[in-house]
Amino acid sequence: VETVIVRVTQGSLRGQKVKTPAGATYYSFHAIPYAKPPVGPLRFKAPEPAEPWGGIRDALKEPAVAPQTGVFSNTQYEGDEDCLYINVFTPKLPVSNADVLKPVMVYIHGGAFCIGSGNAQMHGPSPMMNTGEVVLVTMNYRLGALGFLSTGDSVIPGNNGLKDQVMALRWVQQNIAHFGGDPDNVTVGGVSAGGASVHLHVLSPMSKGLFHHAIAQSGSALCPWAAEDPSLALSKAFRLGEALGCKTSDSKKLLEFLMKVPAQKIVEGIDKALEEEEKHPMPLLFVPVIEKGNHKDEAFLREKPTDIIKSGKFNKVPLIIGGTSREGLLIMRDLMEHSSWYHSLSADLEPLISVNLKIPKGTEETKEISHKIKEFYFGDKPVSKETWPQLVDVYGDMLFNFWTYRSAKEQQAKSSAPVYLYQFSFQEQSRHLHPADISIPGADHGSDLGYLFETAFNNDPYLHPDSEAIPLP
Repeated sequence: VETVIVRVTQGSLRGQKVKTPAGATYYSFHAIPYAKPPVGPLRFKAPEPAEPWGGIRDALKEPAVAPQTGVFSNTQYEGDEDCLYINVFTPKLPVSNADVLKPVMVYIHGGAFCIGSGNAQMHGPSPMMNTGEVVLVTMNYRLGALGFLSTGDSVIPGNNGLKDQVMALRWVQQNIAHFGGDPDNVTVGGVSAGGASVHLHVLSPMSKGLFHHAIAQSGSALCPWAAEDPSLALSKAFRLGEALGCKTSDSKKLLEFLMKVPAQKIVEGIDKALEEEEKHPMPLLFVPVIEKGNHKDEAFLREKPTDIIKSGKFNKVPLIIGGTSREGLLIMRDLMEHSSWYHSLSADLEPLISVNLKIPKGTEETKEISHKIKEFYFGDKPVSKETWPQLVDVYGDMLFNFWTYRSAKEQQAKSSAPVYLYQFSFQEQSRHLHPADISIPGADHGSDLGYLFETAFNNDPYLHPDSEAIPLP
């Protein structure tokens, strides 16, 4: 293995020279610390800059993922609280100061703010490195309760996972030139919760000046799951405390208690804290929050995303935002395992509507909304295997499409920079993300990821030209 040394602000790193399957060479640096490990007294705190180190630090192995339940590895629990690391891949290291620096792509992984990582399982760098024209940065950030629990006040203001991302973007500003990347030409991109994160950076004063273009795939700051009210966040925090054995309505007491609970217990406790309707199609318990009660620290988000857009006080950078043609297919695995729960919605869509649109259960308004949605999508048919395509569309529209379109429209009205709206509709033959016996056509949520990265699901789409592949000149 040919290794190389690069010096960054905190010290020297040993990376390695690698070849893509197509034969392009690049340099990889894994597990570079961008913040102090958020352990011990730093748990539930905003990140602090990484400490310098002496000697040469190996950057040869992937970092630990943030604590989570292993969805793709089928383990109950995996990860380490010491997870704030960044990976850098570059086609060319600078030889002199006169070298032309390359554009940088900082990619934020998805996973409902509770699973996933920037590691190669889903974000292998080969396709981008084949271009020879871009420096790629991926990162791990805190997830689940450790990254997004909030008490709605200054005790645990919340958004720590997003503040981790900001810290990573600051690190990129200070250091990416050492890898041949241009700190004045940074694009942030991401899919799903990563796409919503990208759009939240566009709206956050904390991220101002840290990037110059944004690409939000299948996720927007206006999605109801992307930013919630502090009072809702607080009630969820107390529910987690109770599930773990601490019934209190005092946020200081809750923090004291949670500081002593092992990370694995916190991750596993989330399942106990969920109501049945919150488990489907995936548990979105701890998500970004509007930091109304945060008076001590720098806040990531102080107002509702829709109010920020309407006020025009956001980072005016060119934005590409969009999604896939059948986002709702993401429910298929859960639907097949829990079809009886979904079919019980025939009587009433309200459990699904209230939890996903974050509107109170049992009110006349919610009942009316649920009735109208059911009528629009299902007519007089029940929710059954026959109407699964309609159910898929309810979820796609409710969780993604409506909000993506609205984000583009509202932002375009207020932005001096261009806003582009796209839809990815190509249905590949492998359909890797959901069970094969489903005949609902369309491009699945996340299916575009395999054209940007090597992923565990499709090792290299370039090696299997599809019928509709277009040869590039």
